[in-house]
Amino acid sequence: MPRQTTSAGPRVEAYIKKAPAFAQPICTRLREIIFRAEPEIIEDWKWGPNYSKNGMVCGFGAFKQHVSLAFFQGAAMKDPKGLFIQEPVAAKNTRRIKLASLADLDEPTLIAYIKEAVALNSMGVKGPDRTIVVPREFRRLLEKKKLKKYFDSLAYTHRKEYVRWIESAKKEETRLARLKKSVQMLSQKIKHA
Repeated sequence: MPRQTTSAGPRVEAYIKKAPAFAQPICTRLREIIFRAEPEIIEDWKWGPNYSKNGMVCGFGAFKQHVSLAFFQGAAMKDPKGLFIQEPVAAKNTRRIKLASLADLDEPTLIAYIKEAVALNSMGVKGPDRTIVVPREFRRLLEKKKLKKYFDSLAYTHRKEYVRWIESAKKEETRLARLKKSVQMLSQKIKHA
């Protein structure tokens, strides 16, 4: 079973035991396939069971009617079998496969996908540029209120959400109100989600 694990191994096992009954054998089998595909992969816990080698490779999660296998560099993968689901709102890089039964587990294909994901990490393939263009007026307010350093220290997602919220305002008065509210939230160390 797992060869490279952190202290997350028992947590992953407990997670599988608490998963819906249909999902338990799928998760157990997925775990085996992941280690068969890359024996040196490291099992860890981040939002659920995840696996890394030279960066995050994949992870899985059990839901009410399916198990989701996520590939964190999926956007760069080939997907020759068309297994990645089409999502209206998807992460820029992550691609997922839905598995509703053990019959959905095509072991040779999943092994090939895992090997490709590991190879992409080994080659240093990175996702799209995560640079956030902060509107000039917002940047000036952050500097004036001495909040720029705090804002820059936030995770990418929180910074992106602040900017998206401000820029999505349709009216000027709404944009100005959101600028003011953003500065207020940041001064209170509130992360925008």
